Amino acid sequence: MSGTLHSLHDGRARRANRIGLAALLIMALGFVVVLGRVVQLQIAPGDQLAPFVGERTSHETYVAPRGDLLDRRGRVLAASVIGMRVFVDPYLLADHDVAQRDEGEVAERIGNAVTLLAAILGEDESAVADRIISRIAQNERRIAADERPIRYVSVGGVLSDAQLLRMQAVSIRGVQLEQRLVREAPACDAAAPIIGLVGVDHDGLLGAERRFDRRLQGQDGSIAFVRDARGKPLWVEQGRYEIGSRGADVRLSIDLALQEMAQAELARGVEDADAAGGRLVLADPNTGEVLVIVDVRRDVGGLSEFTPEAWQSAVAANRRVRFRTIRPDESPVGVPMRSRCVEDVYEPGSTFKSFMWSATLERGKVTIDEVFDVHKGRWRNAYGRLLADVTPKDELTWRDVLINSSNIGMTQGVDRLSFAEAHEAITRFGFGSKTDIGLPGESIGLVTSMKDWSKYTQTSVAMGYEVAVTPVQMVRAFSNFARTGDRAGTLPDLSLTAVPRESAALNLRRRVLPAEIAVLARNTMVYVAENMLRVMRQRWPEDEGLHGVRMFGKSGTAKIARPDGRGYFEQYNSSFVAGAPVEEPRLVILVVIDDPGPELIARRRHYGSQVAGPVAARVLKKALEYYGVPAGPADHADAHGPLVANAGAD
Repeated sequence: MSGTLHSLHDGRARRANRIGLAALLIMALGFVVVLGRVVQLQIAPGDQLAPFVGERTSHETYVAPRGDLLDRRGRVLAASVIGMRVFVDPYLLADHDVAQRDEGEVAERIGNAVTLLAAILGEDESAVADRIISRIAQNERRIAADERPIRYVSVGGVLSDAQLLRMQAVSIRGVQLEQRLVREAPACDAAAPIIGLVGVDHDGLLGAERRFDRRLQGQDGSIAFVRDARGKPLWVEQGRYEIGSRGADVRLSIDLALQEMAQAELARGVEDADAAGGRLVLADPNTGEVLVIVDVRRDVGGLSEFTPEAWQSAVAANRRVRFRTIRPDESPVGVPMRSRCVEDVYEPGSTFKSFMWSATLERGKVTIDEVFDVHKGRWRNAYGRLLADVTPKDELTWRDVLINSSNIGMTQGVDRLSFAEAHEAITRFGFGSKTDIGLPGESIGLVTSMKDWSKYTQTSVAMGYEVAVTPVQMVRAFSNFARTGDRAGTLPDLSLTAVPRESAALNLRRRVLPAEIAVLARNTMVYVAENMLRVMRQRWPEDEGLHGVRMFGKSGTAKIARPDGRGYFEQYNSSFVAGAPVEEPRLVILVVIDDPGPELIARRRHYGSQVAGPVAARVLKKALEYYGVPAGPADHADAHGPLVANAGAD
């Protein structure tokens, strides 16, 4: 009996195995058929499926934030933050995913969406409508042709906090929000031309953003993932995730606190002078670090646009016309982005005398105590050119020629230089070449070539004409007078980034004068600054900014050249270049007041010593106090006596 049962059990097991094997073969065959069908659909999907078959791996890029722009003390000048922007899915907005569309309802929803978006974003409604409706129309054609529809259209820029709240309070089918990197510059508008701009792709376009773009740019991250037919992610492919890295921070030499203070003082000086604008550069002459670059422009009513015809008409009618002398700057952000301290040149006038005076002395063409006949302030030179001094004198030593800013004495001394020596002196101080400060658009200035040099040029450059400079060039050149020890008479390399005190770059120097000549020039220009301060204190006795600073410097007042190069306006650029404190200079400053008002010209108060000098003194005093550096004894006694009674007038 047991044998019969065992045989029966074995037979059932064999039948079960055969059935299982058959089922397994059927399943395997079915799998092969399905796999073959999948392969066939991938290789030749057919007309209806072809539009929906494609690459199932998606790639996304994660944009790395730019590094921050910082001032020398670590204050943020520009940083990248996350913002929100509106985008529209025109496919959903137009109900293309709905089987039965109500055309009237869709048109009404689109119109309402356009109106609401334009109102929230502050955009022109017709521009928003054109951007959205044109994509909806394209989708109609794409869908009819079995092509993929457009699913993304950005609208407007990054939302403000108020705009974001309004967008979050509304619900529009097909309208969504997306995160975007935003470059914010919390610094004052005065720093805008230095900071610059970034583009929609977060690449530097202007200013320091462009200069240091490679360092500020981060390394973008990416991820690759497999998605299903509906586009939903399934899994991340192994080894296809790359972590991005943030860009490096860049610490500029600019000091934001000084920048804001200097802007306020320059704006005050421009207003006091009824001027069209002003420029200011403050630097450390020992390191070459540029601490402040400020450009102020002021709306002046009644300016006329220059044309040769307008000029001739004014001359014929004997009318004094105030022409526009500052080139307009159209900026997409509402703040002027052209740095006139770097890009726009001007003829420096008598501030240039400090360089020609020193070069003539260094060449041995004059001695410091040599006496010059300055002809009571009016004189025709050998080829008949009439020269005049603001302060008439009978005789002046070479030292007093600089102190009194005598045109007549300067031209007599500089005439002893050969044309080649005069030209070499100008280029030696760095004029005619960029400072390479690092801001785009820097001008090289204008220096007459040797082939065009003439006796007229020789006379003009002695007085600071027929040469055009930028403010940063002037600060670099004047720094040779402010350096001490064996660095006196050498030029620093200007830098827009903070320079470590132990940097080897500080040992690099380009000698332009013997140290003793540079120190002699500095000590001579002390009298110019002291006289300016004495006169200004009499005018503004309550102005504390004019007391307590011991400085050296030189004033300049030059007519503004006409755009057509055929003469000059009866309008001026008035400037003052200075350093302080005298014994161990820590700062060099240049202030240019562009086009002081006609009333000041009529009263002969438009000179650099009277409109630019006080601004320079106030800024130097506050800056030295800020750094904790003694500015020097107040109201230093005038050791030069009556020779400087009217010195520094221009």
